[in-house]
Amino acid sequence: MESTKKKLQIALVDCGNPPAVARAILRYVEQLYDIEYVRPEGADYIIHSIAGHDVLCYPGIRIFVTGEMVSANYNISDYSLSFDRLKFGDRNFWFPLIKLYTDAYQHLKQQRLPCQNIMAQKTEFCAYVMSNTKNSAVERTRIYELLNDYKKVNCGGRWNNNVGGPVADKHAFQRKHKFVIAFENYSAPGYLTEKFAEAAMADAIPIYWGDPEIGRYFNSRAFINCHDFDNLDAVVAKVIEIDQDDALYRQMLGESWFVDGVEPEELRDANFLSFIRNIFDSPKEAAYRRNRSRWGRKYERQFLRMWKRPLLHGVFRIRERLRRRGS
Repeated sequence: MESTKKKLQIALVDCGNPPAVARAILRYVEQLYDIEYVRPEGADYIIHSIAGHDVLCYPGIRIFVTGEMVSANYNISDYSLSFDRLKFGDRNFWFPLIKLYTDAYQHLKQQRLPCQNIMAQKTEFCAYVMSNTKNSAVERTRIYELLNDYKKVNCGGRWNNNVGGPVADKHAFQRKHKFVIAFENYSAPGYLTEKFAEAAMADAIPIYWGDPEIGRYFNSRAFINCHDFDNLDAVVAKVIEIDQDDALYRQMLGESWFVDGVEPEELRDANFLSFIRNIFDSPKEAAYRRNRSRWGRKYERQFLRMWKRPLLHGVFRIRERLRRRGS
């Protein structure tokens, strides 16, 4: 039977190989539309990310997606799905990476197991699955050092592995532990990846650091929100207190993951689907948002030339790094 869904001609540009984040987001889009993947020069819509600037060569409606804490350039992109909670007309939607890990995220909405069932699984103290510390926050290694001084922290990733090699099943590994360290590689409002949800899915108590506003969405009585403490020493003191008090541990296991047990409006699928309908249901010419006048085109040409010239490219990257440090 022929589909009655509207067909979208889409190209992926600058999305990396494999384009994992773009493909995962498009699985949501496929709920409403038929997607035909075409060459970018003929695409009505260009999904692009941070792996280059080829997007500047193509005229379609540009939708920026990212799995990193990088903001869209709205002189280049028409729309963005990002970690930014920026309100810019209808052009940006806060879409944290946690939403793309559907099994783990769905677990947050389910009723929790009885405490005695969870505690029967807990044979180890704390798990940490981390593989890359390059350009990563120092807090990610410091929390390990402080907790490991109290009890051994089992590291199942490539970094500091002490369990005989990287674990094949992260979920099974984390499930054995009372606590799971869930530290993002960067701290910024809105930057919320899969780490919290995967720790919660293991029925452990997440020790979370990253999005300082996570308490707006998730119940801080159910996990250790490092942003509620003055420093990591205070965080570790709280972990030790909970570890040594079974009644307190059980109390935390009985808490719902969401504040008041209700999924927040901002994280509901309906809001995202409304955002994409606004783009794809509009007539093509009405869906553009970037400046396509001669000044907009001039900016794009200058930007593209700069990235093609190695010396200017290097200067631009240094300026961008300094700007971000100052922001």
